[in-house]
Amino acid sequence: MKKLFLLLTAALVGLASYSSQVSGSTADKTPVSFAKHIAPIFQNRCEECHRAGAVAPMSLATYEEVRPWARAIKEKVVSRAMPPFHATGAIGRYDHDPRLTDDEIATITKWVDGGSVRGNPKDLPAPKVWKSGWASGEPDLVLTVRKAYTLKKSATDQYVFFVFDHVFAEDTWIRSIVTKPGNAKAVHHANTHLVPPMLKSPEEGYFEGDFDPGARGTIMISGWVPGSNDVFLPQETGVRIPKGMRFGIQIHYGPNEKETVDQTSLGLYFANGVIKKNLRMLFGDRKDLQIPPGDANYSLISKRTFDSDAVIRFFHVHMHLRGKSYAFRFTYPDGRVETLFDVPKYDFNWQRSYVLAEPIRVPKGTAVEFIGTYDNSAKNKFNPDPTQTIRWGEKTTDEMMQGRIFYESESENLNLKVKKGRVVSATETASNSQ
Repeated sequence: MKKLFLLLTAALVGLASYSSQVSGSTADKTPVSFAKHIAPIFQNRCEECHRAGAVAPMSLATYEEVRPWARAIKEKVVSRAMPPFHATGAIGRYDHDPRLTDDEIATITKWVDGGSVRGNPKDLPAPKVWKSGWASGEPDLVLTVRKAYTLKKSATDQYVFFVFDHVFAEDTWIRSIVTKPGNAKAVHHANTHLVPPMLKSPEEGYFEGDFDPGARGTIMISGWVPGSNDVFLPQETGVRIPKGMRFGIQIHYGPNEKETVDQTSLGLYFANGVIKKNLRMLFGDRKDLQIPPGDANYSLISKRTFDSDAVIRFFHVHMHLRGKSYAFRFTYPDGRVETLFDVPKYDFNWQRSYVLAEPIRVPKGTAVEFIGTYDNSAKNKFNPDPTQTIRWGEKTTDEMMQGRIFYESESENLNLKVKKGRVVSATETASNSQ
């Protein structure tokens, strides 16, 4: 009898569980509308790129703009192809994380499957106002290329390295570099470099075609891609721009169906107050890569070690069309091993800086393996020619393996008083306070 009672109890519990699952999946009959449910999601997650004049191919700001793309949107968000974000980790680990939550994806799916209804216009949120100028406020110094550059109609990528005229008359401390493309539709990505005095630029102010800035003594300092967020360093951290240096910017222009014009600018934000830390970089790179034809899983490792206790702020990786994945594997002094950063599905079209919402501290002696993996097979849809052996080079059809960890030394304390980027003397400080 006891056995029968247990069986009946188990059956009833199972039935209750089944009933709960059914009611949970069908009881919520509330219709999902664009006005009340979808528009707020798109404002927060999509409009930064998908709005008039921005980099995306279509605007998603109104119902009329969204409705024709409803099925495609569902497919992209369910697969997590959109919004584009390629590092692993919990949502919120990184600043400016655009990824959709499971609930948001479920809401979009329900809206599409339910007929993509408009809903009551009164439920619409107020339109989001996007700044047409500098999103982070007016920079302290704006650098613009010498003259507008005309891109000829072309079915292939074009590279141009522009050198800005401004020369820094003294050491200058900055908190941020923000790139503002003159023509967001034309600029595929842009990398900013420090240019030493010995590099003389042509009269027109730029180098076209095959030009390797690194081989001419420049140092890459920041980058821009569609969807990039402005990176500002903490109040007491800065980057020193040495006296006599200039800035240059290498712009990758995508194929153009017609002649177009671009005049890209850089906005520099100076440091003020006290600078205690100079931002540092641990750089992993291999220039000896040699990817065999058809190899779908070619890997290289670069090894570096932290020479001080470090506070990590953000990560960045750069590869080209054969790039498949990139990971940073840490081995701590106590022997513990951890993959602290991982981009399992690298995408050349979306190279962002991954800024940690909370910095990570690692001890001196921590070793890092920078692991780059490539797909040179025909299965790689971006691969222009799987029959070629691929080596290091500046061209998109060549390859690179650059990994960057931006950090501060925990023990460093420069204690520099800075005003508008300049180090001020005690005399200047006293006179300014009067």
